[in-house]
Amino acid sequence: MSTTNLIRWSGLIAMLGGILFPVAAFIHPNGEDLSAVSMPNWVPAHLLGFVSVTVMHLSLIGLYARQVEQAGWLGLVGFVLAFVGGAFAIVIQYVTSILIPLIASQAPALFDQAMTPPQFAPPLFVLGFILGHILFGVATIRAAVLPRGSGMLVIIGILLFFLGEVSFLGQGLSAPALQQVFALIRKLHGIVLLGDIAFGLGLAWMGYSLWKEKRQFISTG
Repeated sequence: MSTTNLIRWSGLIAMLGGILFPVAAFIHPNGEDLSAVSMPNWVPAHLLGFVSVTVMHLSLIGLYARQVEQAGWLGLVGFVLAFVGGAFAIVIQYVTSILIPLIASQAPALFDQAMTPPQFAPPLFVLGFILGHILFGVATIRAAVLPRGSGMLVIIGILLFFLGEVSFLGQGLSAPALQQVFALIRKLHGIVLLGDIAFGLGLAWMGYSLWKEKRQFISTG
C-alpha cells in the first residue's frame, strides 16, 4: 500500500473514532460507583469507548505521518506520548467493559479495590494520553498542515476530558478536601461531555482533512 493510501485510510478511521468517542461518553452512566456499573448502558458505553480509542490510536500514525516534517520535535514528543497513552487507554477501556462488570456482579466486596487504579496509572495516563494529545494539538496548530482549528479542539477537549477522569484517578486519595473536589467534578457531567465532543470532533476533523486531501504524496510501495 502506498503512503498516500495509508494516510488517507488513517483519516477515515480517525473520523470513525472521533465520532464514536463522544457517543460513548453520551451514553455513559453519570458515575463510576457500583450502581453505575450495574446499569445496562455501562457495558455498551465502554465497549464503544474501547472501539473508538482503538481506532483513534491507530489513526494517530497517519495523522503524524502527514505532518511529520512540519511538526518537528514537538510533534514527535506529542505523538510518542499520545501513542503510549492511547495503548494504556485501550487497556483501561477493556478492563472497565469486561472485567469490572464481572467483579461488580460476582464479587461486589472487591469492587472498590478493583476500581482503585494502581499508583503508576495516574501519571502514565496524564503524561501519555492527556499531555501527549495536548502537545500533538499544539504541534498541529504550529505545523499548519492540518486545520489549525482541529488542533485547538483536541487541546480544549482533552483538558475538559481530563476533568472527568480526575475523580476516577484520585480514588486512592483519602484527603477530605480532594474528595470534595472530586464530588464537584462529578456534578460537571455536562461540561465534561462537551470536552469529549470537542476532542472527538477535533480528531474527526483532522481525519476528514486527510481523507479528502488530493495532494500527491511520495509512494513507498
